[in-house]
Amino acid sequence: MSKTIADQLLDIVTAVRELPDEAQQAFVHEMADRVSAYSASHLTQEQQAEIRRRLAKPNPTHASPEKVRAFFSRFGIRSA
Repeated sequence: MSKTIADQLLDIVTAVRELPDEAQQAFVHEMADRVSAYSASHLTQEQQAEIRRRLAKPNPTHASPEKVRAFFSRFGIRSA
């Protein structure tokens, strides 16, 4: 049986508590940086609402493959 996330986190906390104070401090700073970076990479509530609004559009329009090729060919880009 695999451990729950809570159990895994408790194991990490136990292991960190056994480290010297300096190593604990470094660990805390590293995790805080990672959490901050992870949170910053997510969309805001407004952005999420805009995506939901656009996805709910009843008749979304898409460019045909021909239109996409024509668009890129204007810039000298050809499909492989």
